[in-house]
Amino acid sequence: MAPFFSKFLALSLSTLLFVPSVQALQASIQIRVLAGEGGINNINNNVAIEPVIEVVDAEGKPIEKATVILRAPAEGPSVTFFGASRVATVTTDDQGRVRITGVLPNTHVGTFQIEVEAEYNNMSATAIITQSNAVAPGQPKPKRRGIGWRMVAAIGAAATVGIVTAALRGETEAASPTSIRIGSVSVGAPR
Repeated sequence: MAPFFSKFLALSLSTLLFVPSVQALQASIQIRVLAGEGGINNINNNVAIEPVIEVVDAEGKPIEKATVILRAPAEGPSVTFFGASRVATVTTDDQGRVRITGVLPNTHVGTFQIEVEAEYNNMSATAIITQSNAVAPGQPKPKRRGIGWRMVAAIGAAATVGIVTAALRGETEAASPTSIRIGSVSVGAPR
């Protein structure tokens, strides 16, 4: 009887070492991608498939107020969130969901991945959403549009620095108007 009991005890203890605790199983979250996976974004019409993500606990119940972070590639085919950023941070609603609106494709054709991370009460989960940017059949690939918002912001900042510097120097003489022109954007004195 003693050998049987010792084998039983050894087997029971080894099983306990390899089985995660009930608490550990309950302390996990999951990301479900409800929309956006396999999406094909139309770069001609500047339309992207908006991801919809749900965050749930180990029992499948929605988690409200979980933080969800999406990261799109910085180079090559990609999208921007809210029209300008490669990273979006949002919070789940009472159904444990987020819908990412304002998604815009860039002009690079190809497949890419959006990294998704969810965080709630020191727990985290990750997922990947794969999408593609494509040209609509029968349409040419669009050319880059304009000089971009960063260039316009830099021009505006430079003009502001010049105005502030002149005001701090107390210059009251009439100065010849200065204008800056890049492409179709022009910054200069009022007309």
